[in-house]
Amino acid sequence: MIGKKNYILVIFFVLFIIISCSKNRAQSAFNKESRYKVIENKVYYDNIVLEDVDLKSFIILNKYYARDKENIYWKEEKIDGIDTDSFEILDINYSRDRNNVYGFKGIKIEGADPESFKVLNDAYAKDKTSVYWDGKKLERADPATFKKINHPNSVSYSMDKDNVYYITEKIEGADPKSFQIFHHSLAKDNNAVYWAGEKLQGTDAKSFEYLGGPYSRDKNNIYRQEKIINGADQKTFEMINSVISKDKNNVYYKDLIINGADSQTFEVLECGKKVKPRLLESKSEVIKCLVEYTDKNYIYEDFTIEDGKLTVTKKKR
Repeated sequence: MIGKKNYILVIFFVLFIIISCSKNRAQSAFNKESRYKVIENKVYYDNIVLEDVDLKSFIILNKYYARDKENIYWKEEKIDGIDTDSFEILDINYSRDRNNVYGFKGIKIEGADPESFKVLNDAYAKDKTSVYWDGKKLERADPATFKKINHPNSVSYSMDKDNVYYITEKIEGADPKSFQIFHHSLAKDNNAVYWAGEKLQGTDAKSFEYLGGPYSRDKNNIYRQEKIINGADQKTFEMINSVISKDKNNVYYKDLIINGADSQTFEVLECGKKVKPRLLESKSEVIKCLVEYTDKNYIYEDFTIEDGKLTVTKKKR
């Protein structure tokens, strides 16, 4: 049986252990938003030790950057040549000092002017002479008139007074005055239709119409993204969701016919409720419940496309 005096000593010992562990945990965490930590006078990024760090002056700047009195670090790597006194982080993609501008991972952007450098958005930036995306220069882009083309579901197109760009590439012949984005990589101007910055050959720009989601059409064809839905009937075509559509003759998974599916009775159930053909939003759909596909004959369990061929897993009703 533990005496009163010994019992008190045990209590003090337990409290000492708890406080010591708490201190160690706090030191190890160091910064909850960062993966830097300090354990036993060593600095770690994840499980990698940073070499020759001055612990007294070490400061975490954000999730990826840290510094001491002599150096700037990106994760566990020391970035050579940076002026620590003037170094500043501009956003997740860009930083600078009095001499240079740096991209992601602290990589120097050759020729960028730190004094006039300005971060835009979605990895775009510019200085007095050039425009950049993710540290890469957009050749011949005019910084004075450059702007990103804002769209809720696309971050890839931009323009200046003379040209349109897809990420860093100039789109030859694209007209900035009439250029418009529909969905992700799908866009058009008065002269052509584009997918990922490339002209969609065979499309008719004058009759081209955006239907919603990934679907569009012109006077000749129905399209899903950049692909023609071969044989789709213009008059009876209906969109059900972002992967299923149908007309009077067929049901389609993406741009391919679901062989044997009965168009008249085929239906999609989301959360147990039948989905009616509808105008899809330009934003991507996010379905957070069970989606079922059925017709009068089958329950369709899975769709797989490989080498342009559709394989359907189904069972009899």
